[in-house]
Amino acid sequence: MGHVPPQIWYSRSPVVSPLAVAVRTGKLQQAFAQEQIEIASTTEHADETIRSSYFNHHLAWSFRQGGNVPALWARSQGAATKLIGLSWNTEFQALITLPDRGIRNAKDLTGRRYGVPHFAPFGVDLLAPFALKGLVSARAAEGLDIDGVELVDLPVETRVKPYDPNKGDGLGKFSLGGFGANPQIAALFQGKIDAFYVKGVEGVALANAIGASLVSEFGSHPDLWVRLGAGNPRPLTIGDEFVATRPDLVGVLLNTVRSIGPWATGHREDAIRALAADHKASENAVRVALGEDIGAHLGISLKDDELEAFERYRNLLKDWKIIEGDFSLSEWVAPKPLEHALTSPLAQWARD
Repeated sequence: MGHVPPQIWYSRSPVVSPLAVAVRTGKLQQAFAQEQIEIASTTEHADETIRSSYFNHHLAWSFRQGGNVPALWARSQGAATKLIGLSWNTEFQALITLPDRGIRNAKDLTGRRYGVPHFAPFGVDLLAPFALKGLVSARAAEGLDIDGVELVDLPVETRVKPYDPNKGDGLGKFSLGGFGANPQIAALFQGKIDAFYVKGVEGVALANAIGASLVSEFGSHPDLWVRLGAGNPRPLTIGDEFVATRPDLVGVLLNTVRSIGPWATGHREDAIRALAADHKASENAVRVALGEDIGAHLGISLKDDELEAFERYRNLLKDWKIIEGDFSLSEWVAPKPLEHALTSPLAQWARD
């Protein structure tokens, strides 16, 4: 049976990821219950020290999937973690403006003002990387760099509350489509900025709500580098000790997570309902943001070209001083658990 951990924790935000869907549908809890193990959420915990593991991954017996900046930052700070999978998507990503600004494409942003929110509740700026890479991506899609665009800092001043999945507040709403967009909306309508970044289901809803015009949409761009950002890919990381002492439970995790994509493809409406509930958004917004094949957004992989792009992005975060400590990406990656999981049959519920 191996070592019995005192408690297994998971950290996630309500984003489009296989871990989020596995939790929302109860499939992850059921899989571990079959091993007589109960798992608990860090992000819903009342204790701020426990919640902070979403950012710094200090809980050894835990795994995490969500935005990639906290995962990279935690490892750069010395967190004892391993990267066991990446989930890529083609969800909606865009720069938006108001119709009266005369901005039709990313080239038109030259000489204009672009909003960059800043929010660092536990030491790492969660919002700036979304906005900065969004601008890089939009301009790169038109063969441009970001020179000539004025960056306007927009600090967000608030505290992180426990995430309540029934209310949709707290950690999960500090994103560029949800809460994080609020100071940008005000700045846009006050004329302090001319454009900002949104993404995902909440980004579709927000753009529609304010009557925005699209400057650039690049979430499904064929170039992996263009669509890469702080929310894509979403790394699945896990404690070193967890991997070393209970590879069987790591297998339970990975087999459950990798079964979500095929299940969602075969149960599209169920997956849409789960994601809409997680985002506190309409099911139609999910359909618009993710397109026909929901399962295509919920895979798990560790391909060489993906890791190369991810390392390029990590270096960009270092250039921006978002992360400062250095580490070897190749040493961080633990490919064997996923390689083994991919040889195992999918969970029965994914085949039904």
